[in-house]
Amino acid sequence: MSGELLPDIPRLWTAVAEWGACLVYVLAAWRSTDSVRQAVVVLTAALPAIALYQLLAGALPMWAWLPAMVGAVVLMWLVLNLALDGSVRRSTYLVVRAFVVAELVASLQWQVSLSLVTATPSTTSAIICLVAVDVALLGLVLAVERRQKHSDLSPTAGDIAVSAAIAAITFALSNLSFVSTTTPFSARLSREIFYIRTLVNLCGYAVLYAQRETSRQVRTAQELAASRSLLRSQYNQYLASKRAMDVVDRKYHDLRNLVTAIRGEADPRVRRDQLDELEASVRPYAAFTRSGSPVLDVILTDKGQVCAEQGITLRTMADGAALGFLTPMDMAAILGNGLDNAVEATAKVTAPEDRVIRLDIRVRRAFVVIEIENPVVSAPVRSHASGLFTTTKSDASQHGFGLASIQQTVARYEGQMSAGTTTHGTFLLRVLLPVPEDIRPA
Repeated sequence: MSGELLPDIPRLWTAVAEWGACLVYVLAAWRSTDSVRQAVVVLTAALPAIALYQLLAGALPMWAWLPAMVGAVVLMWLVLNLALDGSVRRSTYLVVRAFVVAELVASLQWQVSLSLVTATPSTTSAIICLVAVDVALLGLVLAVERRQKHSDLSPTAGDIAVSAAIAAITFALSNLSFVSTTTPFSARLSREIFYIRTLVNLCGYAVLYAQRETSRQVRTAQELAASRSLLRSQYNQYLASKRAMDVVDRKYHDLRNLVTAIRGEADPRVRRDQLDELEASVRPYAAFTRSGSPVLDVILTDKGQVCAEQGITLRTMADGAALGFLTPMDMAAILGNGLDNAVEATAKVTAPEDRVIRLDIRVRRAFVVIEIENPVVSAPVRSHASGLFTTTKSDASQHGFGLASIQQTVARYEGQMSAGTTTHGTFLLRVLLPVPEDIRPA
């Protein structure tokens, strides 16, 4: 390599950058349910641990450079996972961003130090420059990351895969010149290498920021569409209830006359027919539900009317207020999909007395328990690939929007879902959702 030879970033400086990036994302993704004491202990122990690891990695031969970088990412993942709530999916998404930020901070702080101060990292002026650049850059990153509301983070597998790919490409391009100077994308001067490394890391962070913003906008649009749909359903339910009340008001005197006629009828057959007529006249108004949650009321009323049309009995014991921490979109995903699957299976049952769906929503200790039980003609078969059940639809492309959607939604709340046949020959879907600590009763 020709030109000015510049020393590589000191290992201790890299360790400070990695620890600072972890600190930034712990603060940016902090939730009220996270433990302050645990986070302080983890972060306090993390700085010497990362520094020791970097010093040991610096003594390894060149062929171990890439495995050592992977080990550094794993160590940062452990710090984030232990300091926050222990969610594997959340920690994996955050460590990708933290690693890119650490690379950017380490590269920029060393470049600034070499340009303004000295190439000797142990001098007082170099250390002051290190601290100043780290505090300024990490503070800016923290302000930016807080705008993206990582405390509400619920990344999908696709989000993690895309972010990891962006980080991997950024890392490869930023360090390509250190591996080979003969590629079309490599620099040949030492100072150019640091410029390229800083700029590529900055671009990688910008792409990660844009990807997160896009993901947030898509999810917001989905939630807005779901909320609008539920609002329309609520309004339609209100209109239907109003029409029902008007009908009841108009038929009030007719019903009184019919009851009087039934009481005076001597023929048992005629009396039975008249009672059936009376029951049929009030049956359409039995599907309206009041559970304590307006969103759940809309869902249950809609599904109750579907069940009534198909001759299915829907028995509910629902504490709707217990689901107040769920978004309308997630409530519809869990209960709407669960009841749709139950109705589809129950419709295949021929015996009228067995066409019954049971829905139970209750609070048990610190969990909300949701159970949907329905009869089945034949037990569904689990798929070895997904762990769920194979579809019974003639069009297999329609599979994947039922139990899979419920499972993904439940995972965002750190809950659990189980599904399978019972000893009674019914199919039981059970969902356990932890109640957030800030709304748990004292």
